[in-house]
Amino acid sequence: MRIVAGRYKGKNLISPKGEDVRPTTTRIKETLFNILQCDVPSARVLDLFAGSGSLGIECISRGAEHVTFVDKSRDSIALIRENLKGIDGYYSVINSDFMAALNGAAYNGIKYDLIFLDPPYASGLAELAIDKIFEFDLLSQYGIIVFEHGSEKTYTLTADGYKQRTKRMGTVTAEFITRKHIALMTGSFDPFTRGHEAVLDEALCRFDEVVVACLINEDKKYTFTNAQRLALVEAVCRTKKGARAVFSDKFAVEVAKEVGACALVRGIRDNDDVEYENEMAKYNKEHGYDTVFIQPDFYGEISSTKVKEQLKSGDFSSIPPITVALMSSEEYQKRLCGA
Repeated sequence: MRIVAGRYKGKNLISPKGEDVRPTTTRIKETLFNILQCDVPSARVLDLFAGSGSLGIECISRGAEHVTFVDKSRDSIALIRENLKGIDGYYSVINSDFMAALNGAAYNGIKYDLIFLDPPYASGLAELAIDKIFEFDLLSQYGIIVFEHGSEKTYTLTADGYKQRTKRMGTVTAEFITRKHIALMTGSFDPFTRGHEAVLDEALCRFDEVVVACLINEDKKYTFTNAQRLALVEAVCRTKKGARAVFSDKFAVEVAKEVGACALVRGIRDNDDVEYENEMAKYNKEHGYDTVFIQPDFYGEISSTKVKEQLKSGDFSSIPPITVALMSSEEYQKRLCGA
């Protein structure tokens, strides 16, 4: 058993004696870290069922900021300390039950960028740990849980707001569990235009899910009712995987919290929009949310004001095709004509 890469590449590690501890083989470790190589530098790491400490030590070698080794076995703790001899880096070694260690992390407000779970196969301990990690919110925004188990069993993630990727490596399978990255796209959408659709399409390329929130601006006089505006957004979202529509009378940052968004999306047409949007982005940042600006290559010059003038003359070219049937209905026509 050896370190695969980094400062201590090739250094041999002591393997545990007996069958109580089953270390990750060098071949499996190499495969895991080929996948994780960009995520280790500067990461805060938790090696929860550490055993020999091989996974956490690999992270130290590859530039992790800090590694916490946890194991309830005193023999394993002694082995980890032995393997850490000659290794420089920031780490802590904790002789503790995994549940107590997770409780301690939650109490201290710690979040981890990488969490390794490699308990005895079929013990059910990793599944319990994953539930607690979610409950205590211990995973950073872009963090990864790596759960290693025997390939004879399967694991299906059921928690909302998370996703998994499965990598089978012969008799061993690894689950890579991450947060879903949800963005909130907000606007009045009076009406939803092809420019809005272009922003949504780009946002869906960047995020796992985009929630399109139809909001209320008290300073605006709307052509369409709240129900009509939402219906148009819903019609478009139904045609796009990962998109869904909501209506709210709350502030954007409040809606972002409700839907679990990690960022807000705003479309910009030209430099005239930038000053206003930067002020909004500053406000969002103060409330814990980054703002992603998208300037679409197509239909970026379209404004809702211009579209409403086109609609009055029967020109539907600037709205998404899926909404044309709705716009053509008698109810909408009456609204457009001021009836």
